[in-house]
Order: sequence, then C-alpha cells, then structure tokens
Amino acid sequence: MYIPKTDIYNILKTLPYLVSQKKPNVFKELPAITFFVLNNAIGKIDHDKNILWQDLAIQIDIWADDSISASNILKEVTELMLNNDYILTFSNDMDEKDLYHIATRFEKIV
Repeated sequence: MYIPKTDIYNILKTLPYLVSQKKPNVFKELPAITFFVLNNAIGKIDHDKNILWQDLAIQIDIWADDSISASNILKEVTELMLNNDYILTFSNDMDEKDLYHIATRFEKIV
C-alpha cells in the first residue's frame, strides 16, 4: 500500500514556503502550507490480493497575510500538484481571524 505523506511533503517543499503536516498554534512564518491525508483507501484488489488502485485525497491548506498572496500560492500549488498527478477537486476561502486561509483537496489521478 502506498503511503503518500513523504512524497507530498517533498513535493510541497520545492516551494519557498514553510511546509508542515500539522497547523501550529501560532504561525512563526507566513505564508505557510499545511497538509494531511484525507483518504487513503484501497480502491480495488485482484484475486491474489494485490492492490490495483487506491483512492487518495490530500488536504492542503494555504495560510497567508493577504488574499492575493494566498491566491497566488494556490495557483503554484495547483500547478505543482498537477505535475505530480494530483488534480484539484475542491478549494474554499475559509473565515479565519487575522489570516487568509484557503482549504483545498487534491485527488490522485490514477
């Protein structure tokens, strides 16, 4: 079974932002990107119990001081993830006090 955490971290670390798997209580640096695995389920197996495909969904959150920066980072993340076979399936501006936050969902193209 494929576990995507390390790969997602390494993909996102190619961008010049703080990347973390967990949202800190207080951001020491902005902009920042956090992520976690929403779903990593076996989609189908063959008769020998070999995994034929997995259902992968990753949530990536973008945190910034202003809306324009957050939106520009969303564009960068979307292009980067697409180049790594993930497609953006959800994006939403979140209501956060004193921060601009965009929550996204990417699913693996199989």
